[in-house]
Amino acid sequence: MRSFSDCQSIIKAATVSAYEAVGGVTAAADILGVRSSTLTKYASPAEEWQASFIRLDLAVQLDRQSAHPFLLSAMDRLVKAERPAGFGSVTASAILKLDGVLDDVVREVARAIEGDDHIDAAERVAIRSKIVAAKQILAQLDAVL
Repeated sequence: MRSFSDCQSIIKAATVSAYEAVGGVTAAADILGVRSSTLTKYASPAEEWQASFIRLDLAVQLDRQSAHPFLLSAMDRLVKAERPAGFGSVTASAILKLDGVLDDVVREVARAIEGDDHIDAAERVAIRSKIVAAKQILAQLDAVL
């Protein structure tokens, strides 16, 4: 597992690269509408700023303006490096697990509309949690395929 300080340095380096790709900190400040002194803190490896990172909305905007998505690529590498083994191979038991997760979604929706044909706020939360679980399994299967 990667240490937090490794993650920090990778994100800070990607931030510096993104700034340089758009013409430097001053140009990035103009693009983002944020003071350059604030942006400098996001890229600084100094101890006092080590826990300061660029906001996600700013990272997206910056990556859109540069020729390469430096920040997105860095985060993608970090996430994939930390991700546990996914779906594995396509086996009968893996497909049965997926079937069970999808059935959970259907059962939760049926339970919610049973009796009153209405889905209230609490039921919506329960359904969404089942959908999130199903999406994760489906994404893992998609990655294997």
